[in-house]
Amino acid sequence: MNYIAKKSPQDKKGMQEATTDSIGSFKRLPDLVLDDPAISRLHAMIFHDSNGAGVLDLVSKNGTFVNETRLTGPVVMRHGDVLRLGETRLRIQQKRAGTAGGDVSNSSIFGFRETTDDAEISHSLVLPVDGGPAARAASGAIDLQSRLAAILEVSTALEHIDKLEEVNATILAALFKVFPQAERGFLMKGDQPGQLKPEAVRSRSNEGAAAEGMLVSTSICRKALESRSAVLFSDQNAGEFDQGMSIVSLRIRSAMTVPLIVGKEILGLLQIDTSDPARAFTRIDLELAVAASRMAAIALKNAAQLRKIEVETSHRQNLSRFVPGPVVDQVMAGGIDIGLGGKTYHGTILFSDVIGFTRMSESLAPDQVVRLMNDYFALMVPCIERDNGSVDKFIGDAIMAFWGIPFDKGDSSAAAARAALNMQNALVGLNSRMRAEGRPELHIGVGLNSGPVVAGNIGVGNRMEYTLLGDAVNTASRIEHAAARGQVMASLQTFSELKGGGHAVAMPPLKAKNKAEPLAVVCLRALAVEQGEVLLHLPLASGAGGGGEATLIRRLADGSFVVLHPRGCDICAAPLVTAAPEWHGIEIGTPVMVAVLPQQQTDGEQVRSQVTLPDVSLAGLLADPTVPCNRGWETR
Repeated sequence: MNYIAKKSPQDKKGMQEATTDSIGSFKRLPDLVLDDPAISRLHAMIFHDSNGAGVLDLVSKNGTFVNETRLTGPVVMRHGDVLRLGETRLRIQQKRAGTAGGDVSNSSIFGFRETTDDAEISHSLVLPVDGGPAARAASGAIDLQSRLAAILEVSTALEHIDKLEEVNATILAALFKVFPQAERGFLMKGDQPGQLKPEAVRSRSNEGAAAEGMLVSTSICRKALESRSAVLFSDQNAGEFDQGMSIVSLRIRSAMTVPLIVGKEILGLLQIDTSDPARAFTRIDLELAVAASRMAAIALKNAAQLRKIEVETSHRQNLSRFVPGPVVDQVMAGGIDIGLGGKTYHGTILFSDVIGFTRMSESLAPDQVVRLMNDYFALMVPCIERDNGSVDKFIGDAIMAFWGIPFDKGDSSAAAARAALNMQNALVGLNSRMRAEGRPELHIGVGLNSGPVVAGNIGVGNRMEYTLLGDAVNTASRIEHAAARGQVMASLQTFSELKGGGHAVAMPPLKAKNKAEPLAVVCLRALAVEQGEVLLHLPLASGAGGGGEATLIRRLADGSFVVLHPRGCDICAAPLVTAAPEWHGIEIGTPVMVAVLPQQQTDGEQVRSQVTLPDVSLAGLLADPTVPCNRGWETR
């Protein structure tokens, strides 16, 4: 017999044949489907034969564990073993025949003995958990001192436990140390009597094994939860009680039940009991139990919070393998259903590509190509993510990214334009470092387009991917193919969504592949940003000092400019002319130095200077939305 633990139904014919030889013959049973993001599609096989229950990992990504030992082959499990699949844990319980009366809960750990009569707690001591009184009995001072020392040891032990299961077990072990008369102990999770679930059980007569047939009184649990108080039951005169009462039938002569409370939240209950009336618990014991429960509750809360963080982190890491970062945030918040299928959104798509990469890579060793591209991507991706973009995929040396999907705040085009200009500026610094190291330079073209797209989780099986489809995506790719080095080409749709904040060179109509009509595009060179400043990417040439390239990257609010230039170039010694492929040879005047600015990380070997120019409009570029291109597509 077998179960296959998995995420969703899938054909397993090949898997059955692959595992039959190693396990032996078995009878097919329904699959066990677990809702756990860390579990593979076909994760493990749980089987049962004459040797007992066993498990076989089906080459899952995150592995299958028995008692936190990762499996490398089929393993027969024993009574009390804990099987972990992803973040799901299953306790193996051997059902024993002959259990009388059907009292044992189906949980196979313990159950509740129901009663509607409150007589069994009519003589109980009820002590509020919040601010319980200090112990006052002088006769118990010496014993109290030793027990307080034990509680202090318990608190120290709980400080360094980061696994919820270990916290549960440690709490019960601590109570058994503090109260030597305790014969049974229970730690239950929940805040309603009918919803309590066992988390840990301990029996002094059966140390180290899971307890079976151990029942808990519903009446005491209900009293403790409803009153938010610790309850002490001590049956000094058992004959006074009806023999049908659950506590008597369970042979409990004294019990303490304490709710685990943090602030206003009830996490569960702690209970220890004894069948020896001569060793009944006292008021001092109850006060000690309340003190211990406070530490236990805090430890449980911390461990549960840590577990939640671990699960969310694991879930986020799994999602991040095929869902872009901002989309992961929305999935985790419950704002997006990542099931198969898609929805139509309006967004902006960016494509970038390294020009001449194939030819360049042919002259480099593979490890040099890998290092070069890693340096490049490490610089480009932050430019995208800083403006809340999502990197959809890397296509060799190309990048596809998008904005405004699944939530468009109306600024997706502006955010994409900022990212594109910043990518070109960052590449100036990277290339200066490449030259200094004797490595090849990289030059990219960028294409932007905005419009309706279908976005969703597309694929099959474990090859799903959150991506975009539609004509707007294809058009962005066609526009990028037309971009030369240092250019940010944008569709007229994207440029119009900048609402007058963009400044560009109007390009001739673009004949694009698979497009019946030429595309109207511009080469974006500037974008109005915060506080009256303008972000720029305008390549320049200077005749000073033997010539050299420079790049205008910003116009400040006071009308001055920030320019990047080589260290050996006296930027103020000669007029600057534009070196943009589509707007070439336009003189913008001789700069006047204002200050040499502190170098930023992305500047590489370039110097960052603040200068003034005679024309703050840069020959009209920053005065109007567009200036005409002075070169055709074939000559730019």
